[in-house]
Amino acid sequence: MTARSPHRYGVFLRPDPHTCTMLAQLHLTMKQQFGLVSSAAFPPHATLAGNIHCGVTEAELVEVLDRLLADAASFTVYNSGIVRLGSALVFDVHHLPDGTPNTGMTDLVAAVHKALAPLSLPHEDHLTRPFSMDRFRAHLSVASHELALRPDLADEISAFLDVLAPAPPPRFTADTISLFRFHSHDWEAKWWKDMTWEHLRSWHPS
Repeated sequence: MTARSPHRYGVFLRPDPHTCTMLAQLHLTMKQQFGLVSSAAFPPHATLAGNIHCGVTEAELVEVLDRLLADAASFTVYNSGIVRLGSALVFDVHHLPDGTPNTGMTDLVAAVHKALAPLSLPHEDHLTRPFSMDRFRAHLSVASHELALRPDLADEISAFLDVLAPAPPPRFTADTISLFRFHSHDWEAKWWKDMTWEHLRSWHPS
């Protein structure tokens, strides 16, 4: 793949079906009420590794993930409700009930990034930045990228969500990890406006 490749890849943790359905409904509400489309452009997910500009073939990428995830174990994820994360509004799934980071999540994220680092090419896509474990917070997006461009909407959307009071399951089992391919004609612009995606493969830790 060249430096101008229109493809990016994401390794995502899929929540339980009830949470996925609630997220899909919230994303549609954000689109219909506020015109925000970036969260709705993705499948419901918690990012393990995202916006990967891959320097190897898809088959090689899958082979690396096959090796990494062959002995992966499932773990419990706790949903602490909606919080602000930078400019975004998200469900916090980073922490245990006692407020400490969920090491099941952070260890998995660190392992995925370590495995993919040799395969990844540098890039400067719009409203993205290099991964940092220090900055990482596991989350499920409700309203995301556009709020960096429309911060004036954040308080209104937050109040809207307070009234709506979405209540997903307080916990779910992390037992489905999926690889997606994404396409945009211009990753240096508002890529979420034309981005399409395809599910490539899932793994199921036991």
